[in-house]
Amino acid sequence: MGDEKPNPLSDAVRGLGLLFRAAKTVAQKLPTKDLEEVVATSAREVGRAFESVASRIEREVLGKKAEPPPPPPPDDANAGGANGPKPPDGERR
Repeated sequence: MGDEKPNPLSDAVRGLGLLFRAAKTVAQKLPTKDLEEVVATSAREVGRAFESVASRIEREVLGKKAEPPPPPPPDDANAGGANGPKPPDGERR
């Protein structure tokens, strides 16, 4: 039995290799069907969280009164404007 000291560089290379292999395997197994919708929803939620924190800081630290948040923009699919909602593809009014 030798008194060899572990080589930190080789340990780091081996560990990073295992991490990258695990990340690649997980990425290949993730569902991508509704990925765009998930990203958009997540971005909206992060925006709401930032607005909430900012208004709380204004209220608590700066002593300003909170203003009501602006109404959310209409979704393209639900926005009908003057003509109402859009009909499904292939249908006419």
